[in-house]
Amino acid sequence: MIGNDIVDLKYSSSSWTRPRFLDKVFTPKEQALIFSSEHQHQTVWLLWSMKEAAYKIHVRQFGERFFNPTRLVCDLISKEKGLVRIDDNCYFTESTVTEDYVYTVAKQDQNQEVCTSIFETKKEEYTIQSNVLKQQLLKSISQIEKIDRNVLSINKTHLGIPEVFVNSEKSPKLISLTHCGRFSGFAYA
Repeated sequence: MIGNDIVDLKYSSSSWTRPRFLDKVFTPKEQALIFSSEHQHQTVWLLWSMKEAAYKIHVRQFGERFFNPTRLVCDLISKEKGLVRIDDNCYFTESTVTEDYVYTVAKQDQNQEVCTSIFETKKEEYTIQSNVLKQQLLKSISQIEKIDRNVLSINKTHLGIPEVFVNSEKSPKLISLTHCGRFSGFAYA
């Protein structure tokens, strides 16, 4: 299983500096990572994107949505790699941090091959960005898998999890979509 998340650092909130925000979202250990970081703003959103990407896997796996960010516990292994634990479940993350964005892909199996792409979009209406993202994903699947683009579609489950369909039949392909500000990204396996 996979999940992904992107944060546009230009459009991301600086509200994390408000009193008690960090306590609601990050564990004491994660807060120590943030405060000891040379780039605190990036570190906040790196940990957030790790949590979001792992959360997407967890929801798909267990069919349960919840809001308790401190239930998701992040550990950084290196600048790019990390782990997120949710109860007894562990998810592996790989992140890209630039001056413009933070992008994370989470996997249940650290050896799983994942196709992923990040691209810049004009800051537009949410639904327009969402549609462009879906079209880019389907175009990629069509080209790489050699499937006619016209037979591919995306539908969401009752939990909002996107799934790919080929000729109206659910595909076993796992996908994850994300967009924030100027950036969008997709991942599939």
